[in-house]
Amino acid sequence: MNFDDQLLHNETQHLSEAEWEPYEACPRIDKDVLDNQQLDDDVRKLQQEGNSNDASGLLDTFQPEVHINLHYVRVYYCGPQPGSNKTTRVSERPQLMQWRGEHFKCRVGFSFEASMPKSNWTVGLAQACDYIDLKNTFERGGSYCWEFQPLKTGLHSMVNDSNGTQWPFYSHKSSMIDLRSGSRIRPGFHELRFSDYFYPTMHWQAESEGFQYHLTNVIRRQGFKVWFIVIKRGPSNPMDGYITRYLQYRPSTDEPYVIKAMEWRYNIELNFDCLQPLGSRCTAIFDKQEEQPRVLNSIDPIPTSALVPPNCNACQSLIFYPTNRNHPLVLKKTPEDIVVPWNEWRSSMTSGRGYDRLLGFEQPQPLPNMYKCYPGDPKIPLRLLNLKHRPREPAPDPDFGVRTSVINRFQ
Repeated sequence: MNFDDQLLHNETQHLSEAEWEPYEACPRIDKDVLDNQQLDDDVRKLQQEGNSNDASGLLDTFQPEVHINLHYVRVYYCGPQPGSNKTTRVSERPQLMQWRGEHFKCRVGFSFEASMPKSNWTVGLAQACDYIDLKNTFERGGSYCWEFQPLKTGLHSMVNDSNGTQWPFYSHKSSMIDLRSGSRIRPGFHELRFSDYFYPTMHWQAESEGFQYHLTNVIRRQGFKVWFIVIKRGPSNPMDGYITRYLQYRPSTDEPYVIKAMEWRYNIELNFDCLQPLGSRCTAIFDKQEEQPRVLNSIDPIPTSALVPPNCNACQSLIFYPTNRNHPLVLKKTPEDIVVPWNEWRSSMTSGRGYDRLLGFEQPQPLPNMYKCYPGDPKIPLRLLNLKHRPREPAPDPDFGVRTSVINRFQ
């Protein structure tokens, strides 16, 4: 994205510290908070209609292409504060600042028909990051960068973005449904959903070799793929997974079936002048999204890394790159999970950078969790499902606060 060609957004909509206070007193916006009450009412109505029908008699063996009806797939952006026309909010405090961007929302409506699974299945929404450029610049001192080693080095082409509890699904609360072998599936309507947004916090200053430098620029460019998938669990899939009671994806035994694929890419740049008083240090926000969330017309094979550990939060590292190469390259945050031994991780993140001195790259104790690396990131065999489309619609155009909406309606 070329920020020079963008219109300046929020130039006159920047929140001062005084304006921010009322919002701070409000309950924290949870990622699963729903933004469209009209659609919520419609969902509840469909659920009531579906639940009024009960399964009776002999049940067919569950087959997703036969016993799942897809009603809608919806992806869109909405503002960070209900009732506000501000796309990005900035909070300025004496020691640090925080910005919050638009929310990406994904909602999928479908229904089951009466059946009985002979294997364990999971229906859900999985998300993976395929690109990240996240840099906070401090004058001429240098930049802090958040990085994913598997992506940066090319070992993997994606990083799963689950919450680290049940790979590959985004959340166990609202974005997945487990179907247990031998348990009757009742007919009824369901909606899977999740919300993703950015709310980073950073200090106004960074220190390098005894010098203090002020924050001047923040850039975040990140890309994601989302899949609505059904996974048939292999017979040896343990119930406790890696560390939890949820089933985990096993590339060697599980069979994923892809129903729909989605994509969203978020770009934002913020400029700061720390010589200004609090409440007016953010001098420009470029947050116009040239690419809007979309449902893809075709589905590409999914790389293995998109569905397995580590997840984004666990494998990220924070490194300070000083402008003066005589100053040390500094690892400020060690990743919790890695896919290569620590010495190899350190070498891949420091070699060829032009820094003779390293700080913070010593082998940590305890060592990060070690997960399997997939050289070449083999693609998972593509199994596509062409589900029956039923003439149920979500609510009409979204209400105030939604920036962009892409809806697949099936007639």
